[in-house]
Amino acid sequence: MKYLVDSDFLFGLVVINDPHHRVCKKVFSSLKKDDVELLVLNLVLQETATVISKKRSQKESLKFLGLFRKLPTQIVYLDLEIEKTSWGIFESQTKKGTSFVDCVNLAVMEKYKLDGILSFDEFYPKKLLIR
Repeated sequence: MKYLVDSDFLFGLVVINDPHHRVCKKVFSSLKKDDVELLVLNLVLQETATVISKKRSQKESLKFLGLFRKLPTQIVYLDLEIEKTSWGIFESQTKKGTSFVDCVNLAVMEKYKLDGILSFDEFYPKKLLIR
């Protein structure tokens, strides 16, 4: 099985007082035992580091990056094909506040034929959410 990891899951995994912290740790531990492949978009990693720096501190953001490097994840980099697909997804959305990064996540899932996404975001189809 292959899963994409979203920034809200990464945030919940490392920020102890986040409401999703317990669930994130439990899911992550379970997935490590199942030997699944985890992928993270480079934009998601950047977004997570930024959010942690803004909401917590730069020190915690740097700590997150250190911890992330130890996680068994593969970083996926945005290429022209993914970007083009992402803009198509973004342009098809009608809701205010649509996140381009979420659209990129969907494009990555499509390109790599991933089984689901570790996220709490309602943007993603329920059948793809792993919680």
